[in-house]
Amino acid sequence: MPNIKNNASAQETRRKLIEAAGEIFAERGLHAATIKDITTRAGVNCAAINYHFSDKFELYAAVIREALQGCASTFEVISNCKTPEEGLRAYITMHIDDMYTRSRPTWTTTLVAHELAQPTAALDAVVEDLIQPRVELMNGIIRDILGPGATEKEITYAGISIWGQCYLHVHHREVIFRLHPHVAQNYVREEIIEHITNFSFSALDNMRERIRQREAARK
Repeated sequence: MPNIKNNASAQETRRKLIEAAGEIFAERGLHAATIKDITTRAGVNCAAINYHFSDKFELYAAVIREALQGCASTFEVISNCKTPEEGLRAYITMHIDDMYTRSRPTWTTTLVAHELAQPTAALDAVVEDLIQPRVELMNGIIRDILGPGATEKEITYAGISIWGQCYLHVHHREVIFRLHPHVAQNYVREEIIEHITNFSFSALDNMRERIRQREAARK
């Protein structure tokens, strides 16, 4: 007997629940959102939650995972870059395009930002599915740029600094606009990518030179 949950109607109901829940969780947070809010917006019966997800928390975890979909192809593009410098630029572009890409629902970025700011049990999914793969990819690029003399701590700090720049632009754009209103009038994707890339290259070049000097002094 075929699995009823896998038929087209059930899959459409599940999609509606995830989409509606994503919007409401992004607007109100996990705890303020109610099952009734979600099912009303989805246009389905309340029993559909228990049928597909057992409870609100399992639904939330599914929504978080849905928000993290779509990264694998981007990682493949970065992995196929010919030089570490090209890879770093592609990596920074990937982060900034989280803000400008409209192929995904707008609630995905908001929801992930909420989860990072006010972690729930679903944070493990965020770390495992989104952050850890990006960190490992970034560390590999930085390791190649800095050379074999770089310590893991140096690689980690450099990665955090670059990721922090991207995160600020993606998740705190409204703060930037309020602090620097003149920027809001001409907030251009290409300029942001170029600035973060050049700023990061300069810092990594400086680090690489200090590492080379340190390694030479040890010989």
